[in-house]
Amino acid sequence: MWTMIQSLSPIVEALAPTFTQPSCIVSCDLLLSWVMCLGRHRLQRVAENADPEIVADHSQRHSLDKYYNFFERSSWTPTGLAYRVAVLILTHMPLSKRITLLVDDTLAHKRGKSVWGLGWWRDAVASTQKRVATASGHNWVVLAVAVCVPFTNVPILALTLLARLHLPGKGQPSCVDLTREMLAEVLAWFPEQVFTLVGDGAYASKGLLEGLDPRVAFVGRLRGDAALYDPRVAVAKKKRRGPKAQKGPRLPAPKEAAAKADRKRTTIGAWVWQGLLVTVYGRPRSLQALAYAALWPRVLGKRPIQVVVVRDPSGKMRDAYLFTTDLEARQDWVITMFAWRWAIEVLFRASKQVMDIEAPQHWCQASVEKLAPWVWSMQSVIMVWYYVNGRNSPEAQELRDLQSDWDSEWSLRHMVQVLRRSILNATINTDCASEAQLQQMVETLKNWANLAA
Repeated sequence: MWTMIQSLSPIVEALAPTFTQPSCIVSCDLLLSWVMCLGRHRLQRVAENADPEIVADHSQRHSLDKYYNFFERSSWTPTGLAYRVAVLILTHMPLSKRITLLVDDTLAHKRGKSVWGLGWWRDAVASTQKRVATASGHNWVVLAVAVCVPFTNVPILALTLLARLHLPGKGQPSCVDLTREMLAEVLAWFPEQVFTLVGDGAYASKGLLEGLDPRVAFVGRLRGDAALYDPRVAVAKKKRRGPKAQKGPRLPAPKEAAAKADRKRTTIGAWVWQGLLVTVYGRPRSLQALAYAALWPRVLGKRPIQVVVVRDPSGKMRDAYLFTTDLEARQDWVITMFAWRWAIEVLFRASKQVMDIEAPQHWCQASVEKLAPWVWSMQSVIMVWYYVNGRNSPEAQELRDLQSDWDSEWSLRHMVQVLRRSILNATINTDCASEAQLQQMVETLKNWANLAA
């Protein structure tokens, strides 16, 4: 029913090699219907949104089977789709020479005795510092690209590249193992590209960082009591027996280094706070930083790292203990890169609130492994479309004039609203059909409105 607009067509066609010709048509129909669906995004509602004229007769359920089979039986793979989306992002979005990758995991709430891959996981939204809440669902590990908004340095856009399901039970790959697999795939896709990988403390692990590719610089958080050592090894005395030292003396842990800098009364020498003006979380802040080189043998072995202790003099933010494998990096760069990690949290929230990724109920393995990565890939497609064509459309200007001070034109909700208006204007106009066809379209719209009620 819905018309593929001209500005979206070439972007969607770039994904065509992933599918067979029938599957490509179904994918396009699902994308349009997913955007136009106003209610809960259960797959039956989305499929009926694509063909509203069959809603009244549920005996024709077989007419919707092609949408179910797209996830259950079709031959396309999430990895193949992810590669096409990655090429789309790298060729259309404004990226620097060193691409910033973000990694994190999120819980998609699901229930059902027969749902494949279901487990009980920590619910980050419901948990607090004193209480850990758990919930039933799928735990997805997502690798995304951080993109700066034009004319600003605020990366409020995170576009999904790859997503892997973390299965419950012993012997299953951990989140760190899945991240290492996805990172290896991205490095194989783009062998001449350099990356910055940003992760939280859970990904500052030996399983990910041991033998890390030289093209990747990691920025993350470390424990306040981490056992750190001086990378400078003292020269051993001649004729001394025993093995040679592999590391220098013990250095203060990040928390101890902050206390040591607080006790220092001079502004000269080591262990001194330095003032920085850094843009984090969308606004400039005056922060204090303390940096020193160290070895973290338990995680990185003999590879040196740069530790950056960050303090907010105003007390609004707690002390942060960051580190990077790039020894030449500036302190403000490390702080900014870690703050970019918030973009993937915005991605998760938008995928649940706008794309309604938790609504479809599937139970078989093929559907579970394909549906969520497909939704995240289509979310990236919508963002690419808005940056390339959508933000210059008349529909975008109309909505831009209606925005309040709290709205952002770079939010996914705004992008979907612009795309929805564009699809409606392309589908319904006075020259698009004869009078009889327009009457039929009115009946179809009535059914569509009933679905949204």
